[in-house]
Amino acid sequence: MILSTLTAENFRNLEPEEHAFHPASNIIVGQNGQGKTNLLEAIYFLGTTKSFRTTRAASLFRFGASTLAVAGRVLRDGVERTMRVALETGEIKRRLLMINGERMPLPEYVKAFTVFAYSADRLDVVRGTPDDRRRFLDRGIASINAAYLDDLSRYHRVLRQRNALLYEIGTGGAGVRSLDAWDEGFTSAAQSVQRARDAYKNELAEAFERIVAAHHYHVSGVRFEYRPNVADLRALRKEEVRARISLAGPQRDHLDFTIEGRPAADVLSGGELKTIVLFLKFAKLELFRRRFDEAPLFVLDDIDAELDLRILQKLLAGLPASTQVFATSAKEAFLEALRAGPHRRLTLENGRVTTSTEFV
Repeated sequence: MILSTLTAENFRNLEPEEHAFHPASNIIVGQNGQGKTNLLEAIYFLGTTKSFRTTRAASLFRFGASTLAVAGRVLRDGVERTMRVALETGEIKRRLLMINGERMPLPEYVKAFTVFAYSADRLDVVRGTPDDRRRFLDRGIASINAAYLDDLSRYHRVLRQRNALLYEIGTGGAGVRSLDAWDEGFTSAAQSVQRARDAYKNELAEAFERIVAAHHYHVSGVRFEYRPNVADLRALRKEEVRARISLAGPQRDHLDFTIEGRPAADVLSGGELKTIVLFLKFAKLELFRRRFDEAPLFVLDDIDAELDLRILQKLLAGLPASTQVFATSAKEAFLEALRAGPHRRLTLENGRVTTSTEFV
């Protein structure tokens, strides 16, 4: 899949102009604070409706704007589609997803264009909160199975309703037995999510181990430990009524990365953590290619000196020729692997592309 053009409206500091991209490699350069990462974030947002930098959608809006939109032309399987995602803030928050001018539900929309992102600044998958790691699992599963979003949405809907009932019971507005009708549906929805998470964790760990071994990286023995939060709801009922909230379920699952039983974040250096996260991203790419026999788009933001240049160049050289890559770095040497072949170089200043040069 290839992103040929992109236009952003009120997205951070990006000017509302159309950007044209090279089908192979695109190198984004410029001084700090000029919008390089914002452009990559807009590309990721177009494909996922999310940011790879923050969970706060409000921070994506240009200052003072109440609406934002990102649109682009995507070529996949010889067919070009126009995609557009728009957000509206205010008292009523709305999201609009469209392909070729037709409104789409989220699972159908995200199937059309898949993008993975690596950022040297964001190591939340390893050293962040349990919620960060659950989000990492969920996004990875959705990238190879868009229907999982329906399962996840179903679970969160049941969870909200069950929590509302627990609050009502706790305040005397309903009887405890009213939970009986909800527990079966809650358990079923939770199991669908947890089965998918466990299966994906196993696939990802196997791909990750193979990549680490292939590159003879000195950090080995990283283990993925997924601990689904499962409990007997009957036995937990009194405690849940007292707490007025569900105390079991996927919202309390844990994914840990460990080395010899210790948290990887406590053992590894900053550079080692960044390399481990990079390997994780390439493992996700492998799972996607294995499932769909094609390459997704890959975004690399802020490649820095703590990464092993030799490993990075070998990883990039091993990507299928059809992989479209976007990269930013303050270190020119880290872009050599992309400059070796046909590419486009875009210079950003104050959110605007001032020069765009194609090299063949």
